[in-house]
Amino acid sequence: GSAGTRRPFTSINSSTPYQLCFLRHGQSTWNRDNRFIGWTDTPLTEHGVLEARVAGQMLRKSRVLFDEVHTSMLRRSIRTTNLVLMETGQEYIPVHKSWRLNERSYGDLVGMNKKEVVMEHGADQVKRWRRSYDEPPPPMRDDHRY
Repeated sequence: GSAGTRRPFTSINSSTPYQLCFLRHGQSTWNRDNRFIGWTDTPLTEHGVLEARVAGQMLRKSRVLFDEVHTSMLRRSIRTTNLVLMETGQEYIPVHKSWRLNERSYGDLVGMNKKEVVMEHGADQVKRWRRSYDEPPPPMRDDHRY
């Protein structure tokens, strides 16, 4: 919308007419199984579909109107986007997909159970691998299953 258009929802952002909404994808099969996912293209579970639909219903009730959506190339994010837009009645807006919005690669940890990795490497190390920008997880081996 134009900068002069007044939106009917409230925001703590009063210094600019622009709004940014972040939404995480619904639960995927590997989220449910507590596995490192990274770029593995796991689908939403039934619960993840419900989460996405409820998020869309909440956004519809807020009366927020989107100009465009940016999402990763991963189907769990794309499906979440489609479900949210359907629930808000905004399927017509442009959706831009980019690999640059994909989840971080977890390298050799992909497919492993998170609790088992913590037991093997320690909570502090796993937290650094998951949250730091300058300490990536171990690189994926050439013969890795995924």
